[in-house]
Amino acid sequence: MAPATNGGTEFDPAALARTEARFWREIWDAAPAAVAVAKGARRAEFGPVQATVIAALPEVRMLNLILGAAGADAAAEGFVEEAVEWVRDQDVRGFALLEPGPADAGRAAAETTGAPPAQGAFTGARAAEAALTRAGYEKGYDWMRFVRDPHPPHFKVAEDVEVVELDGSDEDAPFGSIATLGFGLPAWVASLFAPLPALPDWRCYVALLDGEPQACAAMLLDGEVAELGIAATLEGGRRRGCQLSLLRRRIEDAAAAGVHTLFVETGARVPGRPSTSYANILRAGFEEAYLCPGWIDARPAAG
Repeated sequence: MAPATNGGTEFDPAALARTEARFWREIWDAAPAAVAVAKGARRAEFGPVQATVIAALPEVRMLNLILGAAGADAAAEGFVEEAVEWVRDQDVRGFALLEPGPADAGRAAAETTGAPPAQGAFTGARAAEAALTRAGYEKGYDWMRFVRDPHPPHFKVAEDVEVVELDGSDEDAPFGSIATLGFGLPAWVASLFAPLPALPDWRCYVALLDGEPQACAAMLLDGEVAELGIAATLEGGRRRGCQLSLLRRRIEDAAAAGVHTLFVETGARVPGRPSTSYANILRAGFEEAYLCPGWIDARPAAG
């Protein structure tokens, strides 16, 4: 039986993981060659493990990311250790985001139906944690993954927010710059996000207030699965409903494209940390599916 949320929405953790890896892989592969060389934007694969780094930003966790370490043979075959060493060789501090073990991913199904958790999805989760510990990683900040089916959104959005989809033809579109400023990153990082509106299967949007772009968001359509991400807002657009409007538009467009499962993630709730994104996601009809444990290299970046 497939795992499900407490509200009964079924999902396939393995499918979500594949889409997550594609999401980051295509961002890196679309980076302009000159920027990739100058800033050390590199990607490597070690069996089922994918690593993406930016040497110029050695401490930015989501830009120095290891995915896939919880695959069944990833630790047993030495792929986790290989990825860790490669990331360190790039002089950055790696952040490994693990998929949970099958018991964790299936817990919602067990609580809802009494059925046993789904088996076989990420049987290497515990081995990955052990391998990361041996390699000098320590437990870090977890991420919550949320899922939703494509039922029509019923939540209200601000009437003064206009959402516009970008078609990739405008090289001066503000998508990349809004993402960069909203995330507090150096201006050159805009060149990493700017190509996305022109990529196949990517849908990128900006939210306008009084005709001025104030927020952005993206969505990757991967067959019957859609991942929502790169949601950022400029200071002048915060607390104005931009991101909720962007969520509604992406849900509608995903449904029209035939998507069966939408997912999005943000940092787990921690006392003292802002939770606006978390609240917006729940308001948009997403449900908590499972936590993705975060592991951070305990050694500071050499760079």
